[in-house]
Amino acid sequence: MSARQNRWLSAQAAAAILDTTSAEVCRLVSIGRLSGVKHPQPGRPGTGQWLINPKSITKEQRRKAQRAAAATRRPKG
Repeated sequence: MSARQNRWLSAQAAAAILDTTSAEVCRLVSIGRLSGVKHPQPGRPGTGQWLINPKSITKEQRRKAQRAAAATRRPKG
């Protein structure tokens, strides 16, 4: 496993990998499709940063690829 796989990623970095928005990444965390934790930022009360588990990103990429493959196999009509 590469060193990159061991680091948790910000929602913005995860969004870049998944080719989506950080808001969508936060939505995927809230419905349980991605695993993440909210990391508090010292000196900034009330705000935090989502850190996303890279293994859950890999699983979501697989799910996305399977859905795309299933959509192309589905007959039209």
